[in-house]
Amino acid sequence: MRTASGIVAASALLVALVCCSYAMAQESIDSRQLNFQLLAAARAGDAAAVERLVHAGASVKTRNRVGATPLLEAARGGHTAVVRTLLAADADVDQANLEQATPLLEAARIGHLETATVLIQSGADVNRVDLQLLSPLMHAVYGGHTPLVRLLIESGAQVDLVDRTGKSALVYAAGSGNVEILALILDRKVDPNEKFQNDLTALMWAAGYGHVDVIELLLARGARVDLRDNRGMTALMIASAQGHLAAVRKLLESGADRSLKDRSGKTARDHAAAAGHAEVVSVLSPTGSPRPASSDTQ
Repeated sequence: MRTASGIVAASALLVALVCCSYAMAQESIDSRQLNFQLLAAARAGDAAAVERLVHAGASVKTRNRVGATPLLEAARGGHTAVVRTLLAADADVDQANLEQATPLLEAARIGHLETATVLIQSGADVNRVDLQLLSPLMHAVYGGHTPLVRLLIESGAQVDLVDRTGKSALVYAAGSGNVEILALILDRKVDPNEKFQNDLTALMWAAGYGHVDVIELLLARGARVDLRDNRGMTALMIASAQGHLAAVRKLLESGADRSLKDRSGKTARDHAAAAGHAEVVSVLSPTGSPRPASSDTQ
């Protein structure tokens, strides 16, 4: 049978537990608010607010609904001062979001050179890939961020990684038409004749987009002009089908064989005719000349 003192003690314990639970819940609410504020301040590039919130107990490891940390948000925005503050507070330099994008990958994608430099100096993995197997280098190449490409390569970025679509940094450079970036990649002893998805080469990608300067550089670095993809198409056929007259002329001048046929039995001229590219058809005729009669800007 319970005594009065026992009941009082039990009641006191219950009150203490309730108060403790309330305090913990309140502390949890306060912590969440601080973390939300930290994410927002990092995204906005407010270095003073970030420093204040970190000192107030906000966690640099907090993440939003897509897995982004304050460091990733700051890196994406190119807020270098905030990045330095968060790294000094022991933020994980390689913490990725749900798509496996790291702070460095985001900085490289958008082209934030100073931010990327700080991240690399703090030990960021230059070869960490996202869910699409895209590396920081691939993102920088695709975005045309030449200084960042140079930084990443000098920092040990692998130039031969291949993403889920079967493309490498070499392909992205050739397709984008950036000769300077392409030269940086080729300088790493990359094989210009390497075949990627569907047996496409960098020269074929350049031909498909009509990038004459890229075609010239690839040929100068040893690209073979008449390699075929899995359809049996050559760079000349691809350029002809797209109507890239200047590219067709350059390939012909470089020895491309206009008589070759793909697996369906079509020549480069057949592809140009099917697409309605009359000038290309004329250049590819048996009597056609690769040299323009006048200035050619196509």
